Amino acid sequence: MENTIQKLEKLHSSVQKLETVLQEVWSLIDEVGDDDAFIELMNKAKKYQSKKQNSDESMEDFIARIDEFDDCMGQIPEDGMAAVDFEDAISELIEWMKNNR
Repeated sequence: MENTIQKLEKLHSSVQKLETVLQEVWSLIDEVGDDDAFIELMNKAKKYQSKKQNSDESMEDFIARIDEFDDCMGQIPEDGMAAVDFEDAISELIEWMKNNR
């Protein structure tokens, strides 16, 4: 049982790190979203999509990459609450195991 507790404690530590990383990821995503050059490029892409004038391979490639970026971003938990809940569940499990050896 001691080995299991050690593994759970290591998992708990990793989940704490995950929570920190998720907060950093969303902070950086916000920074990118507020970047003037990025905003300008996004506006050009929206304008290009709405008008569909001459074919622009570079802009088409950018739009495809932005779509992929958005899809991947949508799969990242928006906050660390899931990690916090998991962290709490692990802590409670460890405590139970220690108290019920």
